[in-house]
Amino acid sequence: MTMGFRDTVARLFKLPIAPKSHWNAGRVNRAFGKTAPNSGPNQANVTYLPLLRSRVRDMVRNSPIASRAVDILVSEMIGTGIVPLPVAKGDVKTELVDLWRNWEDFADYDGRTDVYGLQALAVRAWIESGECFVRLIATPHDGGDVVPLRLQLLEADMVPLANGKAPQTENEILNGIEFKDGQRVAYWVHKKHPGDFLLTGFASGTVASFNTETMIRVPAADMIHLFDPTRPGQLRGVPRLAGVLQTIAQLDGFDEATLERQKHAAALTFFIRRPVPNEPGIDPVTGKEIDPDLVPESTITPGSAYTLLPGEEIETPDLPSLGTEYSHFVKHHDLQIAAGSGIPYELLTGDYSGVNDRVVRVALNTFRRKLQQQQWGVVIHQFCRPVWERLIRVAILNGLTGVALAKVRVKWSPQAWPYINPLQDIQTQERAINAGLVSRTSTIVERGDDPDQVDQERAADMKRESDLKITTTAAP
Repeated sequence: MTMGFRDTVARLFKLPIAPKSHWNAGRVNRAFGKTAPNSGPNQANVTYLPLLRSRVRDMVRNSPIASRAVDILVSEMIGTGIVPLPVAKGDVKTELVDLWRNWEDFADYDGRTDVYGLQALAVRAWIESGECFVRLIATPHDGGDVVPLRLQLLEADMVPLANGKAPQTENEILNGIEFKDGQRVAYWVHKKHPGDFLLTGFASGTVASFNTETMIRVPAADMIHLFDPTRPGQLRGVPRLAGVLQTIAQLDGFDEATLERQKHAAALTFFIRRPVPNEPGIDPVTGKEIDPDLVPESTITPGSAYTLLPGEEIETPDLPSLGTEYSHFVKHHDLQIAAGSGIPYELLTGDYSGVNDRVVRVALNTFRRKLQQQQWGVVIHQFCRPVWERLIRVAILNGLTGVALAKVRVKWSPQAWPYINPLQDIQTQERAINAGLVSRTSTIVERGDDPDQVDQERAADMKRESDLKITTTAAP
């Protein structure tokens, strides 16, 4: 129904006429032929999010560019790990650093990796599935110096996208999350992954049986929910590649079809053209009757020479060529995928042709600024800080550290990104320090190192060189 027809009907029946939007995007026109959905931040999740997750995971398994996108986001955001740096001096800092280092190798509940491997795996699950759950589990203390705290990573599927009422308390459950007075108080978790086992009472839609036979109620204080909300009030996360999934699928389909076309074209080596028969059904070359069920074929082997029968001619086919339009078409879609995933085209595809280091620097600076936003606003805030706070609390309860140390602030230090131009970058940092624009401490922290440890190592190096009477020459 066009706007003109609507206005006519409204005047005929004396109905109020809605004013036209002053924005073109608010009108029905050729670009916007239908009304966009106006659902809330959680309405679409119940029905479509499981399908979206499975499609993204399948695309990451089978599409090189999708797999590459996830690998880049994880490696650039986590690298070798985000490390805590206690803001303290002397024995206090040493005690906290030792507490963390003694524990980091035993952080995984499944015992497959260390705490930094868990950071990478959690971020990978967040990017692929839109979210990841981390359960904080306090285990019995064995009397050693390792804090008895373990982290158990749970895929998004483990918390159902279902609504209902919690047994006994009758608290409201939205998307598998239990609320009381508007605050998260618990998460309902399947005992086994719904994709691996058939669970009684489970449905992927809006109905689920919230009971202790098939699920575990985990208090919100013992659960980390890692995801990047893009709308206020959003309860569950959406996969990072959701917006470019269709483009990747279409590009993969086009690439596969093109490859098949070229394979079929390459299989046509040549044609043997025979003269037109004088008599119907008689081979003009052999003079024998033509069997309609047999089509003469010739097998070609490299380096061979063949003698044709009288009247036969060889005709080579005009094979289709990819031409320049193929690479332009693929690059156009790769640019869209790069834009949608937030990764520079050159980094995503490995195509650095036609660019210089200045262009790469601009692209990487924009990309890394976004990653820093997510490092601090998502990974550090939602994952690292709760883990540290629980670690200190469990350590205090088990007599592994003093209560006063719980008040020590912690700075988190992600692994530094590599220099683009090492000589220029280091000279720039040196000049900034000498000009008083930044401190040497902050520069070391940005490099992902501990300033106190660097100073101790430098002092040890200088003392050892002095004791051994080693003379070093400073670089010009």
